[in-house]
Amino acid sequence: MFTKILVPLDRSPLAEQALGAAAAIARTSKAGIDLLLVHQPFPFDGFGDAPWNALEREDEHKYLEAIVAELATGADVPATHALVNGEAVEMICKRARDSEADLIVMTSHGRTGLSRVWIGSVAMGTIKQAAVPVLMLRPVKTPDDRKAAHRLFNKILVPVDGSALAADVIAPALSLAKCAGATIELLRVVEPVPLVTADVGMPFAYPPLLQDDAATNHLLEEARLEVAELAKRLGETEGVKVNATALVSGHVSNAIIDFARAHDVDLIAMATHGRGASRLLFGSVADKVVRACALPMLLLRPIGVTEDNAQPKADAAAETPNLVEV
Repeated sequence: MFTKILVPLDRSPLAEQALGAAAAIARTSKAGIDLLLVHQPFPFDGFGDAPWNALEREDEHKYLEAIVAELATGADVPATHALVNGEAVEMICKRARDSEADLIVMTSHGRTGLSRVWIGSVAMGTIKQAAVPVLMLRPVKTPDDRKAAHRLFNKILVPVDGSALAADVIAPALSLAKCAGATIELLRVVEPVPLVTADVGMPFAYPPLLQDDAATNHLLEEARLEVAELAKRLGETEGVKVNATALVSGHVSNAIIDFARAHDVDLIAMATHGRGASRLLFGSVADKVVRACALPMLLLRPIGVTEDNAQPKADAAAETPNLVEV
């Protein structure tokens, strides 16, 4: 379970939507909440910050103190707060380290709106750099949706690929499942094995990709056994209901989203890297799911994986995908 939950705020209603879920998790985990507001300095005439911004900082302190009091009285959750200067992503990650937070809860974008595709550059930067899992909630608009955002999750989808990197997210996903009384759905997507053919009649053309059914079915059966064994072990040791599914698809991200839609999943938990750990988050399966799915996501950068040891991606994935409601 969690012990300290960091909630970054920017004084926007969208960012504040993370408070309901954070309070529910903290209450169940008996954890504390740490609120962070990053003040944006405005250099002026040789000053590091404009002189009149002292009043704004005072207002920001009062804002944080009011939320701390609300959490203590309304949710019975202990809370601390900090107001810092600097770049938002850097300060969020630093505060997570300094406060020993083991979960960051935030909405996908706050004050910045849709300035970077639709996901929000601060949320994406935090996911890429934070050393702890990030629970990224989607912004809601209607009163009913806003009320629903305060409820925890019923079914958590955890895609795995057999690698230790992808499995890192299982532990925080289990903690969330225990907080919510949720079911874990383990999903292993097996990509079809291509059948190698030689077409001497078409020397300058690529032959159509055919599936090697025998090899693909062999991999699928191995995956089913592995994911079933993992589900059984987790269910017995963690006291959480865990289901297991393995299927074949040539489009892993689409298969994950389709499974979530078909099984009433309300949270997807993924590591940002798996077998393709040499690839950055952008362009990876995790990134495609983040950008194409409207569900909340729990994302974790595996230990030892940084942008420095990952290969840059091509710009081909920079186009904006369609938002898929699931």
